[in-house]
Amino acid sequence: MQKMTMTKKLWGSLGIIWVAMLVLVGWGAWETRLTMLEERRNAMGDYVDMAINVIGDHAERSERGELPLAEAKRRAASAVREMTYDQGRGYLYIFNGDYELLAHPRLPVGTSVADFQNEEGRYLFREFVEDVKTDDGVVDYLWAHASDEDALAEKSSLNVLFEEWGWYIGTGVYVDDIDSAFLASLTHYLLALLGIGIPVSLLMGLVIRGVTRRLGGDPHYAAEMVREIAEGRLDHAIRLGDKDRDSLLFDIERMRAALAGTIGDIHRSTDEVNGVVEEIGAGNDELATRTEQQAASLAETASSMEQLTATVKQNAEHSGKARELAGETASNAARGHESMARVEASMSGINESAGQMSTIVDTIDSIAFQTNILALNASVEAARAGEHGRGFAVVAEEVRNLASRSSQAAQEIKALIETSDGKVVEGTRMVQETGKIIEIMVTDIQQLSTLIGEISSASEEQSHGIEQVNEAVSQMDRMTQQNAGLVEEHSAASQRLIVQSHQLRDHVARFSIAASGRRQGTSETLEASPDTEQRQSVADSSQYEMADA
Repeated sequence: MQKMTMTKKLWGSLGIIWVAMLVLVGWGAWETRLTMLEERRNAMGDYVDMAINVIGDHAERSERGELPLAEAKRRAASAVREMTYDQGRGYLYIFNGDYELLAHPRLPVGTSVADFQNEEGRYLFREFVEDVKTDDGVVDYLWAHASDEDALAEKSSLNVLFEEWGWYIGTGVYVDDIDSAFLASLTHYLLALLGIGIPVSLLMGLVIRGVTRRLGGDPHYAAEMVREIAEGRLDHAIRLGDKDRDSLLFDIERMRAALAGTIGDIHRSTDEVNGVVEEIGAGNDELATRTEQQAASLAETASSMEQLTATVKQNAEHSGKARELAGETASNAARGHESMARVEASMSGINESAGQMSTIVDTIDSIAFQTNILALNASVEAARAGEHGRGFAVVAEEVRNLASRSSQAAQEIKALIETSDGKVVEGTRMVQETGKIIEIMVTDIQQLSTLIGEISSASEEQSHGIEQVNEAVSQMDRMTQQNAGLVEEHSAASQRLIVQSHQLRDHVARFSIAASGRRQGTSETLEASPDTEQRQSVADSSQYEMADA
């Protein structure tokens, strides 16, 4: 079956469809026959049930005492004998267990039917009794038709036992018209099938022909070629007809040629991409190493900057304290300069007082000298006075001694004053020199305070700047850490890309293409497609492949 061509399979399928439709037609007609037969048997059951009801009614009347049993049986048999259907062609009959007829429209009562045989030689009434006991009471047999007694027709009888009286009630119908209806129905279905099936078959024939032409060959061969393409074997050209330009095989061949060229380009590009990816991976590894080293250096730098920031802050604090101390020292020096000025003024006052004391001493000395002279004069006068002037002379002597001692004391005081005045002058000079030195110290201390203030401001600015630098270094450290993480991610991505590149190369390696690669596939396609549109499409695909390459 697998060696059959697709055309044979399609025509074989069409034949199978015809056989299936014929079977369905026959089956439908047979189902119709069975339905009609079932309806006939159901009708017989209805008629027999009516007879059973009549007999049962008379049996109930006999039981109630309305009729004697014999009279009830007679009337019941008479009533059943009168029951006909199908325009009198159908009737019912009754016989008992002794095979004696109790009711029959054509045979007298009491006729024995135990040995009655039909044309087939069958003891029908015996079969009726056996079938009632063992089955549904339906018996099919041949019987002379009422319209033609020489012709036998199929007939079916239904028999039921009325157990209370031991009666067998039955009836029969001909079923030969069911076969005629079956044949008529079958003929009708066949004509309808031919009326519909022949045009459909012609249409399917045209479709099969179109499909085979559109395929360009046997579908099994097309499937085999597609399977080879799916398995990566692109180096086998597809066999085509001389004038085949629009079939599926022709398009498959175009696809194979274009795919061969594309896979060839992808294979070369994959090798190049693999090399580039490996270089990127190596670069990422080196960059990761350098980034880690840079991160470590930045961490050390950040630690050093933190220490430097702390040191600069401490220097700034010390500079502030020094500026405060320098300010206090300048204030103290200014107060010392003021004190020295006051000392200098005091020394000048002492010097002036010493000068005044020297003048006073000179005055005392002059007075002592004059007193001495007056004492001498008084002594002279006392000497002249004699005894009368002796006491005066003593007084004069004492005055003279006192004057002498005053003059001597004045000289000593003068000498002391002169000594003190020299020391005061020297002290004044030294105080002036000290005041000048303190004034210079005050100026220097003020300049030192200014310089320390500038150093403190510069230290504060340096501290603020170093804090900014420290923050910048910390940000650089964080960014470097983030960059290191990104580099690690990029490195991992590069490794995954390398794996994907290897996998892509392995996938592309599945495809086997001709040595000439894309050029051969394109030239084959151009030779196989002379029309303009197909040439244009192949040219476009070639340009696309060249652009990709």
